[in-house]
Amino acid sequence: MFEFDLMTKAKNWDVPYYIEPLVRHSDERGALFEAMRFTSQNIPTGGQVYVYTVEPGVRRGDHYHAKKMEWFSCVSGTVRLLMKTPQRDLVDEVLDSDAPKMVYAGPGTSHAVVNETGITAVVVAYASKEFDPSNPDTILEPAD
Repeated sequence: MFEFDLMTKAKNWDVPYYIEPLVRHSDERGALFEAMRFTSQNIPTGGQVYVYTVEPGVRRGDHYHAKKMEWFSCVSGTVRLLMKTPQRDLVDEVLDSDAPKMVYAGPGTSHAVVNETGITAVVVAYASKEFDPSNPDTILEPAD
């Protein structure tokens, strides 16, 4: 697994990927967790936030971006995260809304999510650049 100094790299985002456990607060009303903190995590602004679902038995992604950086978190349900770095390191991690994590996928890191459960999963994501259909910056490549 890729190792790095968290405090240094989180400030610069110059790593192929990063996974950070998040704190989930819950009480009788429900649960809350902060999926991304732009200032304290030094996430660059100017991009777009989007939400997508992953139906049972479905695999989404299997691509990387040449320039765009992405951060995401599974906010409902469970998915398996697969990533392949430019150095060909493989990541296989479960993302579950009951034990939330923020995932960073840097440029060149192929990523995919797979829903191996029987319920729809929901993922919230942020991309450092808005999607441009004339220049999508999305290169298809299996994450494993």
